[in-house]
Parts: sequence; C-alpha cells; structure tokens
Amino acid sequence: MAVFRADHYLTAEFAEAPDTRKMGEKVLDALKQLPEMKDLAIVSRRMEGKSWAEILGRMDIPEGSKAFWAMIKKETNSREPYHLFMRFDMNAEAEDIESARSKAKSWLEARVVPLIKENTSVKTISILQPDQVHMPKLE
Repeated sequence: MAVFRADHYLTAEFAEAPDTRKMGEKVLDALKQLPEMKDLAIVSRRMEGKSWAEILGRMDIPEGSKAFWAMIKKETNSREPYHLFMRFDMNAEAEDIESARSKAKSWLEARVVPLIKENTSVKTISILQPDQVHMPKLE
C-alpha cells in the first residue's frame, strides 16, 4: 500500500470564553495521554493586544508525520469561529488518498476527540480536511 499525506485540523468552540493558559494546560494534559504525541510544550503568545496559548509537538505514528500544532484563543469571530485550532500534519497508509484521509480522520475521532471532550467544556468540535477549513472572503 502507498503512504499519502492525510493532514487534518480539529476545531472546537468551548462553552465559554476560556482563560487561554488554563485551557491550554487542559488540552496539553489530554494530549499527553496519547503515547503517539511527543515533545509537547505550551507557550503563551501576545501580539497587537491579543493573547493566546500554543501547544507544539510531534506525532510518532508508523506511517510518519511531520508536526503537531495547536492554538487556544479567547474570542471567536466569523473569520475564526473556534477557540481551539489544532493542525495534525500526518501520513496514512491506504489504497488511495480518500481511504488515507478516512483512516486519519477515524484515528483523530477515536483517539483525540474523546480526550478533548473529557478534559474541556466543548460546545462544538469538528475534524476537517485542509479544503474544509473556513476560508473567509477577503475584502
């Protein structure tokens, strides 16, 4: 079987605007429960009066991966309708690209989503392929 890029994004809106550092720690604790997640670290960021938390790391899966990154922010808006944005750069082995994407999405739904739901107050959560991420029209 061939190995395909099967990148996915996880977005979530929390029940209420989070304290980014505290929620970041909860998300980090959830991810640390997965043996595939390695070298995880959290950092606080600030720019132009906005602040957020970032979680960096990598995934160690048999098919190979490049990186993992997450951002936890306080506000949602039409351009970024989420508090949590996670990027999973990953590969999956399958017969074709669609099967690889399905395999990667199933892994995220089975392994990552339950831990996020268990450790945070999630209002909505979605697993998206790159072409499904909200792309606002720029004026």
